[in-house]
Amino acid sequence: MKPASCSLSAVDWTLPDRRVLMLGFVLAAAFLFCYMDVLVGMGRQWWNISFYSYAFLIPGISAYLAWVRRDQLWAVQPRPAYVTGTIAIAAGLSALMLGRAGGVQTVQQISLLMTLPGVILFLFGWPVLKVLGVPIAFLGFMIPVWDAITEPLHFPFQRLSADLGVWLLNAVGIPVYQNGVFIYLPNITLEVAKSCSGVNYLIAVLATSISLSTIVLDSVLKRITLVVFAVTVSALANSLRVALIGVLAYYDVSGDLHGPYHTLHGMFTSMIGYLVIFVGLWVLSRGQNPAPHVDTQGPWKLEWPRVRIAWVVLAVLLVLVGASGYLDRSQPVVLVSNGNGVSLVDVGWIGTEVPASDMVPGADQKWSWTYRAGSGEDVRLSLWYFASQSQGKELIHAGTSALHSGATTIRLSLDGRNAIEVNRRILSEGGKRQVAMFWYDLNGRLLTGPLAVKLYTALDGMTHGRTNGALIWVATDLPSAGEEGVEQATTRLGAFVSQVFPRLTRFLSSSTHNVT
Repeated sequence: MKPASCSLSAVDWTLPDRRVLMLGFVLAAAFLFCYMDVLVGMGRQWWNISFYSYAFLIPGISAYLAWVRRDQLWAVQPRPAYVTGTIAIAAGLSALMLGRAGGVQTVQQISLLMTLPGVILFLFGWPVLKVLGVPIAFLGFMIPVWDAITEPLHFPFQRLSADLGVWLLNAVGIPVYQNGVFIYLPNITLEVAKSCSGVNYLIAVLATSISLSTIVLDSVLKRITLVVFAVTVSALANSLRVALIGVLAYYDVSGDLHGPYHTLHGMFTSMIGYLVIFVGLWVLSRGQNPAPHVDTQGPWKLEWPRVRIAWVVLAVLLVLVGASGYLDRSQPVVLVSNGNGVSLVDVGWIGTEVPASDMVPGADQKWSWTYRAGSGEDVRLSLWYFASQSQGKELIHAGTSALHSGATTIRLSLDGRNAIEVNRRILSEGGKRQVAMFWYDLNGRLLTGPLAVKLYTALDGMTHGRTNGALIWVATDLPSAGEEGVEQATTRLGAFVSQVFPRLTRFLSSSTHNVT
């Protein structure tokens, strides 16, 4: 009778395993359907923004990190955490719907990293999530939010690259003079521009070093050492790149500094970072003991009665939430009046409409005016308005961090009693220096920070079914150099804003809900 019992057990496991496997495929398809628009939107950002081109590799690397842990996975016993998993899934899907309602891509993308661990918890529990923690966390590198973190690093890295580059040029006997990020050679002046700061390579080097060190190295200390060393050398290599450009320019070898040679210079910097990673891996892995053998129980055998109801309910929930993303309940709020309504003739400013720039892509309506005072002072006022926002068409977009680079928040008095907060920047464009002020208007609510704009847009979408908003920008040339010129331009803009602000408020309130 004992052999018959063993045979029955084998049959009992075979059929449920196939059912569980089929349901697992259905669940994976439901998850992809739920986040399909988010994944497609991220793919567009990776394709269109060179900073994130490395992100195409992240899902594959994450999958490989999970694959190399397969023995550890089979060695643990799944224990579904239904309560904790449900809470995590609810939080992630709520963030997804909130992001969709507000047309905020970033919130939707971050919700992916909230829902995925929740699904793992719900299906398999903490033992499995612990093993897969690193591969899941590594997916964070594919979310296009890193430019907001690296933006403040650009100028310090520009200055560091210029300082060390000049030191290297002096070391090889080339006469050079430096003023900030400008390098003056006898025959040419070079600028270590923002795009040449080397910061753009750091995230790619960081992602590569973390993944490879996790796979190859056997201790946390070695992994941290490799990552820190690779990032440091990659950052310093940009100074060598600056010096190399200086040498080639001094001897007139490279020709057009913005041509193919410039691309080769950038590849030179990135290759040094990757070379350091591979050499570091070779050095740090020497003498390592072979990875200890992990006793596995073979593939998990999940019994059908235990997973059928929970997994089916989760799949249905994911499909319903995914389908809701294709139902647009928001109502576009279109401005009724045109921009000519913002007239300041009665207070001494003569306005002329000029072509608006594409600084804020995707705007439904945009206007730009140049106003001239009787004293000859010019101020440019530009406005970009979104009747509604959706994924890929947002007031706060991938390039917003560059818009806020170097900006500070100041307080402007309007009439002696009321005041508003605005962002102020000092710009250098076309050989001119300007002071610019800008702020966001969401249905009469004035905001200065991108995060606040995203949150209030999502709130308006959830509570009022609208996601309209505007960016207002005013700028004027500096009348003189130095701090005195900045203060004079700030005073001029403050006086102009105090006059135009109430008229802009009336102009932006002339809107109507237009259901299409």
